[in-house]
Amino acid sequence: MHGSERNLDRITTLLGQCLGRIEAHAADVQHMDEGATTFLTAEEIDNETAELQQLVGSLLDNVVQADDADLNHIVDQAVRSCIAAVDMPLVVRQRLAPGLPRVACNPGQLTFAVQRALGVGIGHLEPGGELAVVTRREGDTIVFEMESHGEESDSDLDARTATLLEFVADMKGTCRTDADERGTLLLAIELPVALAADDR
Repeated sequence: MHGSERNLDRITTLLGQCLGRIEAHAADVQHMDEGATTFLTAEEIDNETAELQQLVGSLLDNVVQADDADLNHIVDQAVRSCIAAVDMPLVVRQRLAPGLPRVACNPGQLTFAVQRALGVGIGHLEPGGELAVVTRREGDTIVFEMESHGEESDSDLDARTATLLEFVADMKGTCRTDADERGTLLLAIELPVALAADDR
């Protein structure tokens, strides 16, 4: 991996972690009883916001200038970096469709979306939990699908995925999430296939 790609991978990982902390704080505030006090101080909010702004700036400075991306390569790298950052045993299963066409989006954007999705999935797991990752083509759409098997339902799913859903929509894609009472979390991102050079 080139130095610029390593920088991009590191920045998008940190950005996803920062957004995850902010969304977790938001979920905590939503569940507070009326009149209760929060331990999240104004200074902590300022620190998280400043870090977020710095990471976004770094991401924009380091983003690869391209309008299509290799989903399988990005998924493989993102899974490796996310697992390396987690301090608990996990079972990860990958089924990446061979020969996928490129996705019509910037590689930096796609890297962030995949890493944020994996962060949501891993955050749902208990030690020893299982994460399954699949890529495939459906017509003019490329699909990234993740299934995370935790031990209980995820009542905070909407709050934890709000940023991801908005981000994928900005990429002209869709993101669907679902969680059942048995603790299974499903997340699917659908993005358009990049046009071949002859079609542009």
